[in-house]
Amino acid sequence: MCRYSAAKSEADHYDRELRREQEETDTIPDSEAAEVAEYVVEPHEYGPVVNALRKNPQAWLDFMMK
Repeated sequence: MCRYSAAKSEADHYDRELRREQEETDTIPDSEAAEVAEYVVEPHEYGPVVNALRKNPQAWLDFMMK
């Protein structure tokens, strides 16, 4: 029973985070884009990465979830 509860809790947490990230990319995309900069090493890489992610919302969501 304990493993089930832990797995359910983890799944619930993931679902909440997924919904939060989806809402944020929809409602505050510039703030979410700024978060991408934390993962991109060089400043000149930031723009192309964000532009590519904005064109593919599912990829952007996947990126933010990782």
